[in-house]
Amino acid sequence: MRYRFLLCDDSEEHLYILEEYIKKLFEDKNVSYTCHKTTSGTEAFEMYMKQKYDVVFMDIIMPEIGGFEVLKKIFEIDSDAVIVYVTSSTDYAVKAFEQFAFQYLIKPITEEKLSLVLEKAFEKIEKDILYKSEKGFFIIRKNGKEIKVMNDDVLFFEKVNNYIHINMENHKDERIRMTLKEFEDIIDMELYLRCHNGFIVNKSKIKSISTKEIELFNTDIKIPVGRGYKSEIVDFWKK
Repeated sequence: MRYRFLLCDDSEEHLYILEEYIKKLFEDKNVSYTCHKTTSGTEAFEMYMKQKYDVVFMDIIMPEIGGFEVLKKIFEIDSDAVIVYVTSSTDYAVKAFEQFAFQYLIKPITEEKLSLVLEKAFEKIEKDILYKSEKGFFIIRKNGKEIKVMNDDVLFFEKVNNYIHINMENHKDERIRMTLKEFEDIIDMELYLRCHNGFIVNKSKIKSISTKEIELFNTDIKIPVGRGYKSEIVDFWKK
């Protein structure tokens, strides 16, 4: 496995120190990794949008957009993100953990502290991989055959007459004769969100939400929000 680290701090010096510590920790180990650095919170989020990082080291107080706001935006697209705050103040620790930050390091950090944090982070990453592999798909039965559908490929489900259309990111769409209520019993609804009598969307594919519609990544299709689902949708998006 190749680990990907994103380092964000408005101090070039702190970025250099952190990168050097990571380099020293891995130089005698057979571990592959990459480090990407930025002094901008806005750029950090844009970089995360382009590719998921295994661990993000984030300063809190930065010009333009601070670490708390960056974390919030990252969690909106990846609730499993591993965010480690690296800051010079203890004043924000409570808020950091209320935001479900993975760890909170006080500058100047040490190799020992960084090593412990990365060890715990790798344990979490491995557990998440195991969990996703076990719950990464669902089975539909069609024409006497079992078809495995990967959750990561699904954009949304749509009820059309007596069928459920499974709209896929890879365009290998499927269709099955079933009600949405019946369909909820074969998918993991922790991964999906019912937003309308005729639609269920993949939470991980949601780009933006309003009280009228949901916009998804990688498609121009707008998913309507039903009147009876508005409060549930708003509550989900606030988390």
